[in-house]
Amino acid sequence: MTGAAPDDGTSHPPAPWRFRGQLWAAVFPARHRPPVPADLRPLTGSPALAVGLVRYREGTLRYDELAVGPLVRRGRRAGLLIDRIWVSDPASVRGGRSIWGLPKELAEFDWTDRSVRVGDRDGLLAELVFRPGRLRLPAVPMPLPGFSGSAGRRLFVPGRMVGTLRRETLAVVSWSERLPPLAATVPLLSAAVRPFRMTVPGPVRC
Repeated sequence: MTGAAPDDGTSHPPAPWRFRGQLWAAVFPARHRPPVPADLRPLTGSPALAVGLVRYREGTLRYDELAVGPLVRRGRRAGLLIDRIWVSDPASVRGGRSIWGLPKELAEFDWTDRSVRVGDRDGLLAELVFRPGRLRLPAVPMPLPGFSGSAGRRLFVPGRMVGTLRRETLAVVSWSERLPPLAATVPLLSAAVRPFRMTVPGPVRC
């Protein structure tokens, strides 16, 4: 399995990054409320953990991504606090860290038509399965907001995309003890956006 990006001098493209690909997102009940920094507030009333799985197939870079964290708000802004994130490309690791302050780590993604296994140098992180539904909406613009950085250096990432929203379930088969514990392997809410066109601009200090 893969670990942190090696110090091989790999460069990264400047922001904005633009992509085409596929995205699955879900909110799972958590056993405990994930820690939220003092400068942010939880967006959900009960303990919950958001999980985002993305395949960036065309664009600035091509790679896979798994992100987990609580949904939070700061003033009028709301989004995912990206405190754990793994990607399959070293350039994405370096760009994510230096541009957006994201704690990206390197991992391997093993895909089938209906599942993915994600692992790093310490072993399996998660195995997820997709369960398609029948509902499919026309392509619409959608925000893709997130927070990164730390208190005093908080960054807001105002991502945006246009894509086909589908009713699909993202369920958990395996979940590492290194991740925040879930209360259930079936999500409270889930959906897919595939295909999509996405733009991730530089961050905003907040």
